[in-house]
Amino acid sequence: MHDHPRYSRQTLVSEIGLDGQATLSKASVLIIGAGGLGCSVASLLSGAGVGKLTIVDFDTIDESNLHRQILYREHDIGLPKAEIAKRELQAINSSIDVMGVSHRLSATNTHTLCKNKSLVIDAADNFATSYLLSDACLSLGISLLSASVNRTFGHVGVFCNGAPSLRAVFPKLAKQQTNCNTVGVTGPSVGIIGSIQAQEALKILLGSASLLGKIMYLDLWNYSQHIIDVSSINEPESPQIDLISHTQILDSDWTVDVRSYDEIKNTPQDFFVHQNLELSNINALAREHDIERIVLACRSGQRALIAAQSLLDLGYTNLAVVVPE
Repeated sequence: MHDHPRYSRQTLVSEIGLDGQATLSKASVLIIGAGGLGCSVASLLSGAGVGKLTIVDFDTIDESNLHRQILYREHDIGLPKAEIAKRELQAINSSIDVMGVSHRLSATNTHTLCKNKSLVIDAADNFATSYLLSDACLSLGISLLSASVNRTFGHVGVFCNGAPSLRAVFPKLAKQQTNCNTVGVTGPSVGIIGSIQAQEALKILLGSASLLGKIMYLDLWNYSQHIIDVSSINEPESPQIDLISHTQILDSDWTVDVRSYDEIKNTPQDFFVHQNLELSNINALAREHDIERIVLACRSGQRALIAAQSLLDLGYTNLAVVVPE
């Protein structure tokens, strides 16, 4: 199938050719996130004839997604993203194998999902998810291609498998996290970053990655870019913050929910919580508890991760974050 007329223009590119197309047809790629980035990346990799795509996303389609998430239509609102993405990708290219997974990436399933993949693509724009993928890819020796975008700014980088892990390059999160829901994003910005991510994915699969151990930053309002070499960053001996499932909470742990009172009241956790302390007040955590480990939780793991980093700065050790199932 690699000499199919569908790929005739692509195989004319000397860096690909018929041999490269055959390589792509045998590749298996995991894409985490079927939002703006994931839709763009998956569409282009499907069209390029990448043999197997696995799309993981637990979310449903909202009207606010439609200006940038190009696989979805108005009549898809309310439906699972992974299922609709699978349908549309198969419509783009029926000769490839597409699997849609409509549940969260978690501390208990990440390793299994990543195993035996040619490449893992992080398009989730959530650092708790990125850390999970980084840990799995580092242990499995698989390249992690990660990107993020909000407003009109974005970055793309390749981690693990010959480069430092994402955890090593980004050991700390900003205290104030931004995302598309809080600061907005333009559709073309997402499309451009997603296209670069897809282009780099093809290059990784063909053995000619340009961004291995590097991060490309782009300002898509002023059309400026720069690339930072992070290849010399040392890998930490072990993660300072463990990422766990709620089933891995121990009786000796002290659990802290860092969400607001209203959030906790409306959506209680599925496990016992010792203390409710909003992220903005995490520095007030008392030290007198005779405990072995502090376990922090929120809705997605993002705020809990920031809280854990704040506690690290205060001298706390043995910290864990619950990543929702």
